Amino acid sequence: MTYTRGSNLICIRSRDLSNTNLLGNNGRMVLQSPIEANENERLYVCVLSATFPNSWYNLSNYLNNNTISFKETGDSDFKLITLDEGSYNILELLAHIKAKLEANSTNSEIYTLTYSEITNAVSIRRSTMPDITTTFDFTTTTSCRRMIGFLSNIQVLQFSTLVSDRAVDITDTFNSIYIRLPNLSNQKVIESSTNRYSNIVAHIPVPFSRNTIFTYEPSKPFCVELLQKTISAIDINITFQNEEQQVHFGKGDWEVNLLIEYRLNMEKARPPYSIHNQIVKQMKKYDRKQIENKNNMEELKRLIKSKK
Repeated sequence: MTYTRGSNLICIRSRDLSNTNLLGNNGRMVLQSPIEANENERLYVCVLSATFPNSWYNLSNYLNNNTISFKETGDSDFKLITLDEGSYNILELLAHIKAKLEANSTNSEIYTLTYSEITNAVSIRRSTMPDITTTFDFTTTTSCRRMIGFLSNIQVLQFSTLVSDRAVDITDTFNSIYIRLPNLSNQKVIESSTNRYSNIVAHIPVPFSRNTIFTYEPSKPFCVELLQKTISAIDINITFQNEEQQVHFGKGDWEVNLLIEYRLNMEKARPPYSIHNQIVKQMKKYDRKQIENKNNMEELKRLIKSKK
C-alpha cells in the first residue's frame, strides 16, 4: 500500500537547457533546490505532456542510412555514394538518388527510379546497352535500402527492371521517439535491444508529417520508480528506438513536462511495535494456549479411562 505525499511539476524547454548538442535533442536542467525523498519514501517520475516539432531528418549520417553503393561495367569496385541529409518524401528521395547515380556513373548511364502507390514499391531501370550491368550493394551498414524497400543483399540490374523486395518505409522505422532520463536510474523499464534496464520514461508514436507540431498527452501517464532519493539535476535525451540513434531537431524547440512524486511505502513506514502488531501477537499467543489446553484435556481423559 502506498500514498502520495506531494509532487513537483518540472517544465523542461529545450531552449533553456545547458550542455546541449548540435542536434538539439538533449541537455541538462539544474534544479535550484534539490528534490529529496525521506527515508521511507520513493521518488516516481512520469511524462505528463510533451510538444515536439516534426522537423527531424529521416535521411542522416546520425541514422546510418544516407549512402548507396553501386558499380557498373568497367568499375573495379563498388562506389559508396553519400546522400545529402534532409527530410524527404519518397519522390524527393528517388529524384535525389537518381541524380547521385548519374553524377557518379562510369558509363554516363541514365537511371529511372519510380514509385508505385498501388504496390508501395520502387522500380529502378536503365536506358542503355544490354551488355552493360549495374550492381547495387545493399549490405552496407549505412545503406538507404530500407527507405526504398530493398533487403540486405546484392542486386544486379541488366535487362529488366529492378523492383524492391518489400514495402517502402520512408520513415526507415524511425516512426517513434523515446524520452530518456540518463542520470535517473530505474528498474521498471527493460529495453529489448539491450535486454537490460533502460532510462526510457516515455515512448511516443509520431506521424510522418513534415514541419508540423505534435503534442503527446497520455490519458494515464506511466510512472517509473527511481532508485535515487535526491535529484539535483535532470539530463534529458530524445532518441529513436536505439539510444545511439539521435533525433536531429535542428533549430526546432521542444518541451517536456515531468511530474515527480513522493510516495510513502506504508509497510515500511509502520512502526515495528505498533498497537496493531501487538494485538496480532496476543491473538496468536491466545490461539496457541487454547490448543495446548485442548490437548491437555484429551490427555487427561485418556489417563482416566485407562485406570478404570
